[in-house]
Amino acid sequence: MRAPILTVTTLLLLSLPALAAPIRCGDDGDGGACVWGKVEGYDAASVQIRGLTLQIAGIIVPHRRDLCQNKTAKTTFDCAKPARKRMGELLTKGIACDIVDVAGDKLIARCAVTEGDLGQALVASGVARADRTGPYDPDQAAALSGKKGLWAADMIIPKDWDVIRKKSE
Repeated sequence: MRAPILTVTTLLLLSLPALAAPIRCGDDGDGGACVWGKVEGYDAASVQIRGLTLQIAGIIVPHRRDLCQNKTAKTTFDCAKPARKRMGELLTKGIACDIVDVAGDKLIARCAVTEGDLGQALVASGVARADRTGPYDPDQAAALSGKKGLWAADMIIPKDWDVIRKKSE
């Protein structure tokens, strides 16, 4: 029996790192609705996928009209901009969202990206706050103590965020 012939193409394909599997919904068994795929649009606290706008459960982000200031750089910016930037980085490989609640005309969802839980990633990086009803308090405490994102010592942040920062000190 002859050994298989390996072509240059086969060798190149074998040397490539394995691509991550696309993010998909799991079987939750509770009859919940799940949507997955490529994101069509997003802002700091919501994503649009398959024609639906889903609010990310368990997080609060500053409003676009809130201004933050970096004391060191002496610059003022839209406080939601870091959350939008981080959200864009996390959404590059797709998303899977379990719709967990409907509040009026809003669909509330817990979403997963390749890095894990989307809400948790935003809170842990300091660009979103943990909602008091959500599971991300430990991630917020770590971001606060690590002075990450908007919790950085040289940041002037919205008043409601500053109250939380002062309580943690």
